[in-house]
Amino acid sequence: MHYSTDVAATAEFYAGLFGWTTATNDGATVFRLRDLAVAGLAEIGNGGADQRPGWLTHVSTDDIDSTSQLVLEAGGKVLRPATEWGGRGRSAVFADSLGAVVGVWQRGTTSGVAFGGAEVVNEPGAVTWSEVVTRDTSATAAFYGTVFGWTQQVGTATEEHEYYEWISANRVVGGISMMDGGHYPPGTPPHWRTILQIGDCADLVRRTPELGGRVLAGPVDTGIGMAAYIADPTGGTFLVIELLPELIAALN
Repeated sequence: MHYSTDVAATAEFYAGLFGWTTATNDGATVFRLRDLAVAGLAEIGNGGADQRPGWLTHVSTDDIDSTSQLVLEAGGKVLRPATEWGGRGRSAVFADSLGAVVGVWQRGTTSGVAFGGAEVVNEPGAVTWSEVVTRDTSATAAFYGTVFGWTQQVGTATEEHEYYEWISANRVVGGISMMDGGHYPPGTPPHWRTILQIGDCADLVRRTPELGGRVLAGPVDTGIGMAAYIADPTGGTFLVIELLPELIAALN
């Protein structure tokens, strides 16, 4: 989900960058790729003065009220209580025990309206990965283990720094990236980040300023593909990666 202070400018930027279109239903706007839902788009209203523009990872839950209680028991905070989105579903926003912000989504029950989340992933122009960036792996693992039942394993994506993968129901669902001093300014808070797959990193980096965005870093060879760190016109940041062919084959 992308939260924006200027929905029109945000929609125009991502349309130019990834070819996304937008569709609004019952007050909710969705980015679409080939007419399939790829991400959500919401405006930061007057009540969101403390919310920064940008991407917010959402985790699926079957019971948002129970999840909210587990967040509190695990030392987190409820930043936005459960909110109804018509028959589409319910959402809430939490801070984990170290302050990283994450959302949850409970699918609605109204036939023809209920929204289950992204309908396309792991291809150019779609989200391919989400990870929490932290300075304390043990505390982070304890929080998400309590709230979602996740476990972790040593990650295989990179050997440059300490990295783990989240496991849920015997499936890899995301990552834990350790903050090291060389890549993050002092005081950088724990956070979740969104990574989108692309077909040509150099081309996207070239086009980003033309569309009103900024290239904050890259292209850089990560060992699993060429990546770049991008800021959109409202300041929302995300990573893009042109994966190695063998990794793309493994995803499909």
